[in-house]
Amino acid sequence: MRYNERAGEPGCMLGSLLSVRGGRYGSVGFDLKHLKREHVLVALAYGFFLACTSVTLWGGYLRFLPGLEGPDSRMLEYFVRGAALPLSLAVSGLVAFHRPKVRLWRSPVLALALFLAGSLILALQRGGSVSSEWSLVVVGACFGWGSGLMFGALQEIVAAQKVFTAGIVVFAAAGISALLFFAFEVLPANVAPWASLCALAPAAVLLTCAAWKCAPKVHPMFGTVPEQRRDRCREAASELWRPLLCVAFSALIVGIVRVGSLSDGGSIGETNESNMIGLLAASVALLATWKVLYERVTLMRLYQILFPLTATAFLLLPLLDGTFHQVVRSLVFLVFSVTSSLMVVSCARTARNQSLTPVLVYGFFAGIVYASSLVGSVVGLFVGAGRGVGLAELSVVALVAVYALSVAMVAPHRGKAGRGRAGSGEERSASSGGDAGDAVSAGCAVAVERYALSRREAEVLDLLARGRDVPYVAEELIISKNTVRTHTKSIFAKTGVHSRQELIDLVESIEA
Repeated sequence: MRYNERAGEPGCMLGSLLSVRGGRYGSVGFDLKHLKREHVLVALAYGFFLACTSVTLWGGYLRFLPGLEGPDSRMLEYFVRGAALPLSLAVSGLVAFHRPKVRLWRSPVLALALFLAGSLILALQRGGSVSSEWSLVVVGACFGWGSGLMFGALQEIVAAQKVFTAGIVVFAAAGISALLFFAFEVLPANVAPWASLCALAPAAVLLTCAAWKCAPKVHPMFGTVPEQRRDRCREAASELWRPLLCVAFSALIVGIVRVGSLSDGGSIGETNESNMIGLLAASVALLATWKVLYERVTLMRLYQILFPLTATAFLLLPLLDGTFHQVVRSLVFLVFSVTSSLMVVSCARTARNQSLTPVLVYGFFAGIVYASSLVGSVVGLFVGAGRGVGLAELSVVALVAVYALSVAMVAPHRGKAGRGRAGSGEERSASSGGDAGDAVSAGCAVAVERYALSRREAEVLDLLARGRDVPYVAEELIISKNTVRTHTKSIFAKTGVHSRQELIDLVESIEA
């Protein structure tokens, strides 16, 4: 196994947002200027694309078609677009599972072609050349499917960074997108959507292609052999199901709120504005606290901390038509902005740790999340239409869901605890799957005996030799990140290596 140590070293942050020593994990050779450019490119690409989605792609263009479509057409377009996005993500993940090297289903160029096709249909619709109802359906499908392709392409680049760097890039991109959104809101109403499609979308695609060329290519995520993928997918599902519950729960609430933009006189502009306010607030908060959170709090703990806000937003849903309408709406989008940003980081970390193609992990995770948003829209539509579902029924559903999610979020990690306490390399090799895991365990066993490593150092060595990062080792062994680093330094001193790549090379040489 080859692990590219330079991929996202914390010393190579986006500009100077945070100052962290590059040598924290040992002596590493890398081009600082090159990695800074890579991070800036992907942050700008992500930020430009998120801004484009809010200004135009995710229904924003409907504001600029007065009198050209009816309520039924708008609602149909909304659900077609809402279904096309998770379907695109799921298809991309499925293709990545069977054909991990094929990039067509996560191609930013194909996404741009879909965006331009949708733009052309919109132009023809404004000119009265095509039918309003069915053209909106096609536009929604183009924008939804293209958005899924772009998210997959961006996730692949983000996942090439380490967890700390990926967080900085994603959170900075969220702030950039919010600022761009408000800048475009100043433009005349008949200019903003076309400027977004003709400027932001192409710029996001060009930046994504440029960032892809700079991204590290040597990484365990590209080396998983076919017979190991099913086992790795099961491990990824075990690692992500709790965060998935939290994010999907937030998306469900967002779906309920968003459908109000198309019914009962709701405003798409106000909804998008609330969304971007929440995204900007989340970006500032996460950037300001990320160093502390990364050092002292696991990602799973972050989701548990955010859960009370998610539950509160759900329980306050019956008040959406009352005095607290705007307050609850802002809370809903703030929570979803934070959890969705963390979702990108969680999927990137899991893809790295399980040596899986990032689009495979993100495709299914995000596909379920956006499908939950679509389900929330259906619920919101039924509540708004009074079709047998009222606020009392919604309150009961909220209480049951909050209770079930509470139990899931605080349930002990028995599987991880057992592995952590047992510290058995053989058990972990079985879960990792295949002869490769056995070979790593055999090499680690020889290194433990040769260099007189302690039991805990042996456990840390086994995970480091598989390319796992510090947060993963900490969660797996149920110890703090600082403790992991202390054991890592001790292992380096005893074995005479100076970096994790050298440690992996040492274990590989023993395997041979």
